[in-house]
Amino acid sequence: MNISKEQTGKLGKYFINADPFLWGVLQAKNKKGRLKELKQKGFLSIYAEGSNPIYSKINKDLLVELGIKGILEKIVIPRIEKGFSQQTLRYFRDCWEQGQTPDLNYLAKNKLYRKRTVVTLTTQEVYDDWTSLPPVVGYKDPAFIFVQIETQHNFVERWTVFAGLWFEEIDPLLR
Repeated sequence: MNISKEQTGKLGKYFINADPFLWGVLQAKNKKGRLKELKQKGFLSIYAEGSNPIYSKINKDLLVELGIKGILEKIVIPRIEKGFSQQTLRYFRDCWEQGQTPDLNYLAKNKLYRKRTVVTLTTQEVYDDWTSLPPVVGYKDPAFIFVQIETQHNFVERWTVFAGLWFEEIDPLLR
């Protein structure tokens, strides 16, 4: 992959300002798990077991250790290629270019999103994963890397920042 100095700077800024951390491409969903996952991949060996650095420190150390090109080649791109078929990425790109979000039924059918159920008990609603209100944006399913889904009413709300980066900056570098 050949990245120009300008693209390196731009992607580096997106990386250090990303929310969620590493654009949500890691499997682990909390800092301790993410750090463990990165260490298992052979990165950030400078951190002792049980250390708890802040995300900005982790970002800086990843940039020093791997650079933005290494982060893309060794973490981001392999995760996307492992988690999404070429057909799905093509479908996502077509949706992106047409200015629409992917169909929720497509995501469910391709095991990229598991619909949540809502059970009403008197005046209180109970969700299968009671983590936040309202239940928008989660990280359980692969689809959340690319789209935000409003899980209470089951609809694709919008694309994530990562989707734009992938389709406009990263994927073209792979061609």
